[in-house]
Amino acid sequence: MVPDGSGDGTAHSGPVADGGAAAEIDEAVLYTVVRKAVEDAILGVIGTVLLVGVAFVIAYVGLLGVVASAGSTGAGLAGVAVSVALIAVGLYLAAATLELIPPIREWGGE
Repeated sequence: MVPDGSGDGTAHSGPVADGGAAAEIDEAVLYTVVRKAVEDAILGVIGTVLLVGVAFVIAYVGLLGVVASAGSTGAGLAGVAVSVALIAVGLYLAAATLELIPPIREWGGE
């Protein structure tokens, strides 16, 4: 069933404008394709949300490390550097997951 071009939104079987016959779609195949597409989309969303959550936990742990190092008098520079690196990794992971910046595997070349 293809639109007949009359503008009334109805579909009619028969030849289409290009001279070919209207293609019939098997409902079972269409259901399977749509079901798989929706399943993939839902899994993609769940994966993205979880990965962004992990990224923010990493950044939060880094922030706690910076705050703890700044509060103590004997804190070494290495502790602050590790904490800042954790913050950077967490923010990068979140941004790459949300496709705001390219992932590392795309840095090398075309």
